Amino acid sequence: MGREEVAVYTLWSQFKNGDKDAFASLYQIYISDLISYGRRVCSDPDLLKDSIQDLFIELWNSRSQLSRPCSVKFYLLKALRYKLIRTEKKRNQQNPVNLIRSEINPSRFDLPVEMAIIDKEIQESKVYLLRRAMKSLSKRQSEVIQLRFYQGLSNEQIADLMNLNYQSVSNLMHSALSRIKNNLKAPALISSLAAAFFLFF
Repeated sequence: MGREEVAVYTLWSQFKNGDKDAFASLYQIYISDLISYGRRVCSDPDLLKDSIQDLFIELWNSRSQLSRPCSVKFYLLKALRYKLIRTEKKRNQQNPVNLIRSEINPSRFDLPVEMAIIDKEIQESKVYLLRRAMKSLSKRQSEVIQLRFYQGLSNEQIADLMNLNYQSVSNLMHSALSRIKNNLKAPALISSLAAAFFLFF
């Protein structure tokens, strides 16, 4: 276990004992990841904001009953996903005409950090091609890519979080990467992507 994990679990233990400063620290550590992931599964910013707020309120109120998760980050991402899905279903049932759209908003789909190392000198036109290719992904393909490359989760964790089996996640990942490559018209960029993705698997 690395130093960072030890520090997080120390904060978790302190939070469970009622330490508000430790709780605030956990919030600061993971809020960016929760917002980044939440935007990929929910296009309603108010719903996302309320869901994250409710999540941390529930965490605090139930802290004494919580066990130590294998991964605090994974635990929070999974809890947020379930909360968003439950809230969306409830709202849809209450108002079927005004459905909440959970599709990815392409305008907010920024390139993950990992993409930046593919080629530091990628020209603007090639970046545009890559962004356009990312927009062609289905909702689930986008979510798998986001969890793998933005959040650094393993395929096993993604399968658990999305309630899929391992093979389904692998298939989604493969189809997403294939679609990205097929939508890219610049051969040099395709080669760079292929090499970079190989390093991440």
